[in-house]
Amino acid sequence: MEIVTLCAAAVTAVIAAAGLKKYSPETSIMLSLACGVMILLTILPKFTPVSDEINRLIGMSGLDSSYAEVLIKTIGICILGKFTTDLCNDNGYTSLGSKIEFASRLSVLIISLPLYGNVINMAADLLGVS
Repeated sequence: MEIVTLCAAAVTAVIAAAGLKKYSPETSIMLSLACGVMILLTILPKFTPVSDEINRLIGMSGLDSSYAEVLIKTIGICILGKFTTDLCNDNGYTSLGSKIEFASRLSVLIISLPLYGNVINMAADLLGVS
């Protein structure tokens, strides 16, 4: 039921920010940012069981734990990138939002790059190619 509280807080912040926007755009932006950060900080601790389960499943599979680390990092980058992009877009900075989105995607690619070599090696082993 915590999600209902978070949604109510978001709707309240949007209404207040919309009312403040024509009188004080800076305050409107700060209110939306503060509400977004509050929601993010409230929901992020809920990710711990997901992280633990990912680590458990990777451990059971016998794969290297670096796979779980990369997966968790990429999830974090995606969440943070989406949050920042939406914040920029909501406040009229779509160009900046697009650049953040691109940087997030590039960061995910860079972090996961070592795994591509591992996947290619596994595929080569399965196909019997040296």
